[in-house]
Amino acid sequence: MKGKQIKLGNRRVWMHKAIQHTNFEAESVLSNDPWLFVELWLKRNGKADALAYWLQARRFADATKTLGIEAAPLTLYYSFLNATKALLEVRSAVHGTTHGVTGERPASAKASLANEKVTFLSGGVLPALCRYLGESPNKHEYSLKELLWNLPFVHRAFRHTFTSAPELFIPLEKACYVSHDGTSEAWFEAMVIPRYADGRILQSIPGLFETFEHAGNTFVRREKRFKWIKGRSDKREKSQALVRLGNYHSTTRRIVVPISGNRDLWYLKKNSTQNKLAERHELSIAFAAMHRLSELSRYDPRGFDRHLCGNANWLLTEFIEHAASQFIDQISSEITGFQFWKPGIRS
Repeated sequence: MKGKQIKLGNRRVWMHKAIQHTNFEAESVLSNDPWLFVELWLKRNGKADALAYWLQARRFADATKTLGIEAAPLTLYYSFLNATKALLEVRSAVHGTTHGVTGERPASAKASLANEKVTFLSGGVLPALCRYLGESPNKHEYSLKELLWNLPFVHRAFRHTFTSAPELFIPLEKACYVSHDGTSEAWFEAMVIPRYADGRILQSIPGLFETFEHAGNTFVRREKRFKWIKGRSDKREKSQALVRLGNYHSTTRRIVVPISGNRDLWYLKKNSTQNKLAERHELSIAFAAMHRLSELSRYDPRGFDRHLCGNANWLLTEFIEHAASQFIDQISSEITGFQFWKPGIRS
């Protein structure tokens, strides 16, 4: 049975890019410049420390536009680092002064993304971001190849580079929160893009999800439910329902992930025993991947050049060119709680 989309007042509740502190009641922000909106938001809310980090993050991003691809990861990483510090300051999250991530490639190993090791440490900025997102802040090691496999905005380039790698994302439409008519039982639901509505593909959806057919289309929904508002409600009941929605949403966003653009796209991350990063969000993954590329740019330019001249050059170019817009769009949502769309998009 297909659910009926839930509403707050006369506004329908759609999937939201913010993971924590999501403001489902607010109008979307229509802006070509989330940098400026967040800067003004920080000023209005008296967040002076966060503002200092945010302004530096923008300066690093602006500087990147004057650099070639060989040097761009250095300024991009410091932009990501300071934007993350701005978020942690806004949310009063202790983060320390260290970066919380390191990388290496064994001396005897050839230059391949699988040999570029990235370690999430247990203290510093990245672990603080992980804690904020609800991830494990403990020490873990991944390869740069594994990190890039988990980023939807470069997934097409990844699969062109690594043709035997399994596809990790199923495209969705109409990703929203729904309920049974006349009941308080609510859940996440979305339609699968028709060409992906194949039984073999859908066998690998996460165990927390199920599929069903409706009006000739295939839908996925989360099996777990949450309690929503039934009929008229007072302020306290509405507030409690919003807390339940926010908690439910933050766990759903671990598996339902976006690509930001003129029209936001949503994807369901498949279940894969090969994927050690299943619990990680795009923000922590992109942060760690850019850190490793910045290390190569700073300390091993010849090794970095081998990557840029090798089989993964398009994948790395796509990541370096597009990571900033994706990272800043999503971290702007985390800082403010708002959804950011390009002007001309209906909210």
